[in-house]
Amino acid sequence: MFVSLLKPLSSFRGQLIAFIAFMLLITALVISFINQRLERRTTGQVDEYFRSIILATDIGYRSLSEGKYLYTMVNTGHAGGLAVDETSIIRHILVLDADTKKIIDSTDRDDIGQGYQFGSLPTFQPGDVKLDTDETGNEQSRTVRFSIETDKGKRDILAVISMQRLRGVKEAAERDRLIAFIVLGLLLILTIAVFSRRFTQPISELSQAAQKVTAGDLEFKVPVAGPEEVSRLSNTFNEMLAGLRTTRELEDQLQRAERSAVVGRLASGIAHEIRNPLNFINLSIDHLREKYAPQVEPDRREYTHILTTIKDEIARLNRLVSDFLSYGRPAKLKLREIDSRALIEEVRSLVNAKSTLQNVRINIDQNGTGDANLMADPEQLKTCFSNLMINAVQAMPEGGSLDIALKSDTDTVEIDFSDTGPGIEADAIEQVFEPYYSTKETGIGLGLPLTRKIIEEHGGEIAVSSEPGKGTTFTVKLLRTPGELKVKS
Repeated sequence: MFVSLLKPLSSFRGQLIAFIAFMLLITALVISFINQRLERRTTGQVDEYFRSIILATDIGYRSLSEGKYLYTMVNTGHAGGLAVDETSIIRHILVLDADTKKIIDSTDRDDIGQGYQFGSLPTFQPGDVKLDTDETGNEQSRTVRFSIETDKGKRDILAVISMQRLRGVKEAAERDRLIAFIVLGLLLILTIAVFSRRFTQPISELSQAAQKVTAGDLEFKVPVAGPEEVSRLSNTFNEMLAGLRTTRELEDQLQRAERSAVVGRLASGIAHEIRNPLNFINLSIDHLREKYAPQVEPDRREYTHILTTIKDEIARLNRLVSDFLSYGRPAKLKLREIDSRALIEEVRSLVNAKSTLQNVRINIDQNGTGDANLMADPEQLKTCFSNLMINAVQAMPEGGSLDIALKSDTDTVEIDFSDTGPGIEADAIEQVFEPYYSTKETGIGLGLPLTRKIIEEHGGEIAVSSEPGKGTTFTVKLLRTPGELKVKS
């Protein structure tokens, strides 16, 4: 349930709305905090002002009732702890004759007897209170007036209040607001920068990836990150890359197939043209060996050896021609029951001379499980096994070993050909079964393709695994009865 509630926030729209709501909430909380702080400070100052005004009024009353001068009461400590000076809340306390506007008492002794210039004053009833600017119109102070009746006539008690502290509270509040808004603004800018980078970075990576694709590089993946929309776009881009890689591989295979087809047609034509002259040359050599051989034994031996070598080379050329022709047309299998282990022994005896010359040991595992009988064309399989053994021997010119192991079950016979040669590079493994691909200077690249073709026509399969520097293993899997191979999981 919690995951389902968070799912809307995975989209860019949801994150943007959440971000705006969060910033509004933070702003509201900060403003509320500043206002509460201002309210507390203002309330405290107002309370202090009220206390000071009450004390100032009380001192005025007491001065009239007790017959004491205000300046005496303030200076002798009879003001109830109230400070009266230019730096305090109460700057002056005065008592006026309401009729003559003369100052009859004051906290400043020099003011007594002078007239109080306040402008046009309204008529006050006893107990009335008036808040107005002072006699000089100073905006930094206000005057509270309170009228009373005494036995000597109507009197006005005036308390001149300094507004500096209230203005200080206001200025502090404005300063706090300014600082808060600056901090909020910087936080907003920083958050927007982080938020926008989180959204724009995947887009920038996609843009760079598109440039790499334009340059022909398809061997990479775009990181899937960011909001839901960008993640979907990244996934789609990666799927497109996979499709492009597949398309490129298919195009490469098609081009190789087209080249192979062209070369194959050319080779088939040449092979047909070569075979007849080869047969004539072969027959001619037999005729020369019978009719023109020297009578002297050393010369005869050398003569026979040379002609035999020529016939061997002609036979090799004839086999190449046969390979060309065999690869280009469907095989006609002549199936019969054979013992694959015995067939491998026979092929080893044919290759043994070359392997001995190169100091290569061919070992056949005689402890394989079960019998190795199957229905197959022995001549065709002999060609396959011969190609695999000869390739292994040729891969070990400095010597080594070729281990052949047979495993069988009720349906299949599996044969492993493992050599200790230099191995095959990873990028070449996929091409070893391609026609006309060869890493040997003398090879034409049809041995392994023909081998796979024959094995697949038997309903089997062939696979290769290799580790550079350690060797290569070809695995042949054949059905006991030819048909579609079913690989057990």
